[in-house]
Parts: sequence; structure tokens; C-alpha cells
Amino acid sequence: MVKVKLYIIVSLLAGSLVVNSQSLKQWGEQLNKLEQKTDPNNKRFDLLELSKGLKEIWRDENDINEVLHHTNKLTVSKSADKKMTIAAFGNSTYQGVFQLEWLVQYDNRIWSFSEKFNYNGSKSSSDFTYTLSGSDADLYSFQINDGKQEIVDAIDVVTKCKFEELQQMQGNEQKDSLNTVLLKRLNFLWSDKSKFETSFKQLKRMKTLISDDEKVKICTYNIQKEGFNQLFYGAVILNDGDLKVIPLNDTSPKIKSPERSTLSDKKWYGAIYLDLIQNQSGNKTYYTLLGYKGHGEFVKTRVIDVLIVQNGRLRFGGPIFKSDRITRNRLVFKYSAKATMMVRYDSREKMIVFDNLAPTEPMFRGVYQYYGPDFSYNALKFTKGVWQLRKDVDLRNPKLN
Repeated sequence: MVKVKLYIIVSLLAGSLVVNSQSLKQWGEQLNKLEQKTDPNNKRFDLLELSKGLKEIWRDENDINEVLHHTNKLTVSKSADKKMTIAAFGNSTYQGVFQLEWLVQYDNRIWSFSEKFNYNGSKSSSDFTYTLSGSDADLYSFQINDGKQEIVDAIDVVTKCKFEELQQMQGNEQKDSLNTVLLKRLNFLWSDKSKFETSFKQLKRMKTLISDDEKVKICTYNIQKEGFNQLFYGAVILNDGDLKVIPLNDTSPKIKSPERSTLSDKKWYGAIYLDLIQNQSGNKTYYTLLGYKGHGEFVKTRVIDVLIVQNGRLRFGGPIFKSDRITRNRLVFKYSAKATMMVRYDSREKMIVFDNLAPTEPMFRGVYQYYGPDFSYNALKFTKGVWQLRKDVDLRNPKLN
């Protein structure tokens, strides 16, 4: 009886190996046929499906070696310590656009990423230069270069993968546990002075901004908790001779009057900052921040804040936002989760322009789930140390307002 069971198990394993070998061969053949297709949309779809398929059938190093027997369109990079393997392939889709798929195997898991970039050269991803390198700190950098431009510049592949893993998790406890690991890695990157000018553009889940004077760098990201609750994380890195990393502690729920509050890194009105505008007035430098606070079930929130650095200490908010006779420390906009609000800096006119928000009916005044853009625009102009509100701006010709 034992021998029969053992025979069945061995047979099943052998059958599984044969099936997987056939799948790997078919995958390689599908990649070979991709260049014969001409429809850009079909090629885009097929590239994504090939990435998904490889993720499903890739189990270990032998699988990648098997695929390489059936195609020369796949490029494989391995770290010196053999802990990480990266497989990359791609093809031209629309005219002048190349789509690159790359998958990372690390710590018995696989992550997949997709890049699109302008490229008018060869149609084969094998013409690119791939560089995967590790360090004693367990950091793995990965670059893809076509000889003219850096297509991928991942300063730490593991951190990039951890961000993706964080997005896939469901429970708060799991997210908090992984975020602790993620913050440890980020702090290592933030503290490296040689990386201060790095924009971390491959860490797409985190927004990184650097001031014009290159003295302030701000990195922010968010975690969506259960019940549409948003919690924000990040750091301000000061570069004034020595490098100083100041973590940001989001206490948004405890801040009852954000537009009137002056805050700090320990009491921060958390947001993902999308833009940073540097202004000077007298001997003070103002770093104005355009931020997004995510959304709840019914309401989205945007914020325009200001950061002031004094003697290595941070102050968020200041009485520089003026509207008629009212002065605020920051501006907070709340509107329907179904709507979209425009807030951007017009560098040519040196103004922050944004949609004017209004309720759909007068009876809903103050009930922000019914607010949205009313097709008029306002602007903020920095004059004599304050952002002065200008209402009903014509964006086609702001100078006439």
C-alpha cells in the first residue's frame, strides 16, 4: 500500500514537471512570435499577458534556463550572491514607443513591472544593457540602458517590490508589519548623502520632491487602511552641509482645525506632496507644497501647505494664504469622491491655479460629498511674502485678471 502511494506521488510530480516544461516551451514560442504582429494594441496586451504567464510558471532557476532553450528574446540578470534573478523582455508597440516587461524573483516571490518609453532604435530588448548589482547592506540596484538614456534606474529593487507587496495586502496588521520593514530600508536610502539628488523615480508608490536650492528633499507615501482610512508616511531630508533625516508623523485625525494650525514633523497633516514651489521673501524661504490626502468613501481632500525650515527644525503651515480679509495657515479642499479637482502650479505665470468648488445645490452647502468644480478657476499669486487669492481667473489669459 505504501509503495502504491509513493508511486502515485512520484507519477504526479513527474506529470507536473512535464506540464510545466511544456508551458515554458509554449511561453518561449509565444514571445518569439510577438515581433510578427503589427497591431500595437494587440502587442501591448500580449506583452502584459506574457508577463502574467511567466509569473505563473516561473518557479525556480531551472525554469528560466528551460525558457532560454526556446527563445533568445528574454534577458536574464542574476545578482552575485544568487539571491535575486531579473528576467526582462519587450517589444515596440506604437510608433516610437517601446514596452518593457521585467520580473523579479527574490525571497521565493516574484514581482512584475512594466515600463513604456520613447525609443526609435532596435526593436529587440536584447540590445539594451542590463546591470544588476548588490551591496553589503542587502540593497540591489538595477539599471537598463540603451546607450543614450537610462530606461530603468531602480536604486533598490527590494524596496520597489516591498511597495508593491504593501499595495496587495488587506489587513491593517499585515500592512503595519511590512511598513516597518519598508521604513527601515527607506531610512537607509534617505540617510545616504550620495543619494540626496536621486529622485527615486523607480519607487513609483512614493513621491519625491527636491527644492530648487537643493537644501530640502521630501518623500511621502500613503497606506490605505480598512474603512477608507488613509495614513501617510515619509521624511524631510535636509542638506545643509550635513544630511539630516526627519521622519514625518501623521496625526491628521487629531488636528481639528487644520487651516488654522501651525504644525511640525511630530504633528503633521499628512499628504502625498505632488509639487514643491520655492519662494523667497526677505530672509525667509517658503517651500509651498501641493498635496493630495486621498479619499474616503464619499469625500476627497486636497491641501496646499507651506514648509519653513529654521535652525534645522520644521514648521508646517504659516499665515501666508490670504483671501479677502481672511488669513489661513494652509488651504484644505474637500469635494465629492466622484469628482476630480485640478490644482497645479503655472510656472510661466508663477501662480497656483485650481478649480473653484461649489455644491451641486445651495441646500448642500457644507456637505462636501456634493461638492465639485463649477467650471470657474481661482489662483494664488505670491506677493510680498503671502499667497494672495485671485478669484475667477481666465486661464486662457491670466495676465488680464
